[in-house]
Amino acid sequence: MRHSLIRRGTLPTLVLLPFLGCAGNGEEASTAEMSAPDQELSPREALIARGEELELLTEWVQPPGEPIDHHTSGFAKTLCSAVFITGLDPADAAANVGGFTSPFDQRGVVTDTVVDYDTKTVSLTLPSGVVRTARYYDSQGCITHNLGEDGIHFESKLVEPRTPDPATTPWPMGDVLSDEPYPSEIDMELIRQAVEIAMDQEGMTLGFVVTHNGRIIAEDYGPDVDMHTPFESWSMGKSLTGTLMGVLIQQGVYRLEQRAPIPEWQGDDRKSIRIMDIMRMSSGIRIVAPQDPDYTPDMGYPDHLYLYTGPNAFEWAATRPQQWMPTPWGATGTPTRHSRIT
Repeated sequence: MRHSLIRRGTLPTLVLLPFLGCAGNGEEASTAEMSAPDQELSPREALIARGEELELLTEWVQPPGEPIDHHTSGFAKTLCSAVFITGLDPADAAANVGGFTSPFDQRGVVTDTVVDYDTKTVSLTLPSGVVRTARYYDSQGCITHNLGEDGIHFESKLVEPRTPDPATTPWPMGDVLSDEPYPSEIDMELIRQAVEIAMDQEGMTLGFVVTHNGRIIAEDYGPDVDMHTPFESWSMGKSLTGTLMGVLIQQGVYRLEQRAPIPEWQGDDRKSIRIMDIMRMSSGIRIVAPQDPDYTPDMGYPDHLYLYTGPNAFEWAATRPQQWMPTPWGATGTPTRHSRIT
């Protein structure tokens, strides 16, 4: 089954323009610069300067491959998940879902889109002839195949939930909500107004939940979705892998302060990185993200996105050099590394 996908929206672009000073001639400008006090740095400039002061002498290596191939890998996976997990219309998903790993302005280059409901696959063809295909694999969700391959490198399995019946189990383990009166200190009319504002469809919000002291006090959902509709999780993966790591620590498998047991790190200074450094995302591993204050597009494809769209996220993360020493105040990295440990 084929669909012609039309992009319906765009993402805003923020352009930062430096302030430029002018002088009458070069000599006057030079003299003024020599005599003037140091210009105060903007917060962004100060952040970059601070990072450079502490940076180790390692180099960033751009991920291999063509950026458009990676963008389309992310697009195929996003479209597959939106269609076969969330249940969205392909055209709606292509226009509105997953711009993080697949920029909307890069999707128009796709020359052919095939959504196969029988095999639960999405195949996207580029002008170069490259085809990126993502397929739904049981409880492991949608996965984009590596270039030139038609499968994955592990056996997918259907994981049956072992949770109690949600229809008779109180929230958060089930769907049953408390029928106790709302707390007197809560202005429920203001809550109602907040939910109404949040669900204004101009913002295209699909779900909104308000909790108070571990209890749902308001919720609402957009067209064709409800409380059981699965959505893309993105950084909720940090909470999930963090919880799994907490269970392993509680069971005595690991200790929070121990060195991270990643084989690739044991022969150099990275062996000093602890599990706690990874858990608070301050390992100092050199990963470039498009949100970095010093990132510019001419640097190339950022490997923060490559962890989502490349062939082996764990291998790439484990083989990156260190940019800074692990610290309690930095914030670098992704959940990929503690996913590997778990």
